[in-house]
Amino acid sequence: MSVVPGKPPPVLAAGALAWREKGERIQVLLVHRPRYDDWSIPKGKLEKGETFPAAAVREVAEETGYRVRLHRPLPASVYLLPDGRTKIVQYWTGTVRAKVAPGPKDAGEIDKVRWVALDEAEDLVARQGDLVPLAALRRFLEAGELQTVPIIVQRHGAAVSRAKWRKGEGTRPLNSKGKKQAKALPPLLDAFDPATVVSSPWERCLSTVEPLAKIEGLKVRTKDELTEAGHKDHPSRTAAVMDRVLREARPTVVCTHRPVLPTLIEAVRAVALPGAALELPREDPYLAAGEALLLHATPGGTVVAVERHLPNIG
Repeated sequence: MSVVPGKPPPVLAAGALAWREKGERIQVLLVHRPRYDDWSIPKGKLEKGETFPAAAVREVAEETGYRVRLHRPLPASVYLLPDGRTKIVQYWTGTVRAKVAPGPKDAGEIDKVRWVALDEAEDLVARQGDLVPLAALRRFLEAGELQTVPIIVQRHGAAVSRAKWRKGEGTRPLNSKGKKQAKALPPLLDAFDPATVVSSPWERCLSTVEPLAKIEGLKVRTKDELTEAGHKDHPSRTAAVMDRVLREARPTVVCTHRPVLPTLIEAVRAVALPGAALELPREDPYLAAGEALLLHATPGGTVVAVERHLPNIG
């Protein structure tokens, strides 16, 4: 995030509005802050070197004892602090992966954690910055777009240049920056709880996703259609790989190369809502080396939201 010269850097924070079905009602997870005597969405400041998604997951765990997986983004909250700095809070919807602690890490900061019905939450919460995400969650619910699955199109990390590599393209490796990106990807993408990793079998793609797959306990499935050569020979087969991933609607990482990206993105555009389609990249290079394109799809395979993230390598 860029900093305006002469102005103090913004305060960055992240959180998640976790939800669950209870009978025929939707409940959301709120925390009580004794310092302000108010109910709020779990959130907190980013730590050094942390991405927004990783911070959101960590903060929810620290404040509630629940480890969540992130789903579609919610409207951010941007406001001025008394000292003149701008505070930016990024939010996502979330669902619980596991209970990791009996309660809040710091009882002086958070003294109560409650699942409450959505209607009650809208009455309990007083801050406008929390009411906006709640209203967005209600809109998603009423539109039938609350339940989503993350599908991640991942461009491989920065690689040794073609001009400097004398061997085959399939063996061209990551450079030092790309290796750092691969190492930094797991805490970013783990926030979305991927269940499957599909990749080009070429070295620079495999090296990008293998650290993530190892941490998640997943096997990397390779597809020749995701290589540059496979795409050049049979672009329709490459598009079919993306079509299948979207139809299956499982949390999936798809790692590929820059020349392959436009074909994958056009396959996504065909099943995206108009607003989401506008957020899809349209110009070369489509994604920076190491960048992830997050697609949030309904169980039926319709893409309803799009976001982009780079691993933080300092």
